[in-house]
Amino acid sequence: MRRHDNDAWTALSTHSFSLSSGPDPAMQLIDQLASSPRRWVWQARRVSLNPRSQYETESNLRARQRFWESQRPRFDFFGWALGLADLRDSQDGLVLDVGCGNGAYLTELTSLGHRAAGIDLSFGMLSAARSAGQPLVNADVARLPFSNESFATVLAPHMLYHVEDRPTAARELRRVLRPGGTCVVVTNGREHMGALRKLIEEAVRTETPDWEMRNPSTHVFSLENGAEVLRQAFADVSLVVPEDPPTVVLTDGQIAADYVASIADHYQHQTDLPWADVVEHVRRRVEETIGEEGEFRVSGVSGAFVCR
Repeated sequence: MRRHDNDAWTALSTHSFSLSSGPDPAMQLIDQLASSPRRWVWQARRVSLNPRSQYETESNLRARQRFWESQRPRFDFFGWALGLADLRDSQDGLVLDVGCGNGAYLTELTSLGHRAAGIDLSFGMLSAARSAGQPLVNADVARLPFSNESFATVLAPHMLYHVEDRPTAARELRRVLRPGGTCVVVTNGREHMGALRKLIEEAVRTETPDWEMRNPSTHVFSLENGAEVLRQAFADVSLVVPEDPPTVVLTDGQIAADYVASIADHYQHQTDLPWADVVEHVRRRVEETIGEEGEFRVSGVSGAFVCR
């Protein structure tokens, strides 16, 4: 892990965090972190990213978020997911956002008056999440630096498919959840973004026949197979999907191209075709469809496991 000279990056500790016994140990942690404005991120232990380049900054994630901002009609997925969490009032409804990214859920939680903490492996993501105004921790979901039964609500949105040891991660999510609390785990289904994936495969197969875009969120941990892992840790796991799935409607092919460019480090090693050529192929094909039909539509298939 590279050294950060700015005080804002100074770790509060390099050892496992332990709290004194009390009625609310997680609140002690949040109070301690929040009381040190210059030292806004605490490092639980040395961690690594895979691939490292993906989340060094928020640029790749923002490219994908901009893609979903083209939904028509607009679907508030963050609000929908939080609605499943059975959030309590801000005094006793402490929330942990695991894999907080650039702070989208934390920002929503702040606006609703909830106290929360965000964790992420990436300092780049944590830097972007500072604006949410909630304490942040650099930590691994497979080894959460919190006491047992610390949080009333635990969120794991679009992140477990990045984790190698998902059973251990699921047990950690359960361990820090209070009795009667709710854990919401968000992921995608096999048909997620099929129209765009088809164009990516079309391009790559010109160099690598039969190549399949095996997106972690549609194959590794998806709506179809995620419950099996979660049931190793939680007694009650229910799948919930939106009644009206979001649809992206594009009138600018560059938005699709930027999305494809943002995932280059996931797939370039699987083909000899330069990923820049894949990006240009997708941009051109999307623009062709827009020219013929006035728009290019991509359907999302996302949902959440509600775990107790």
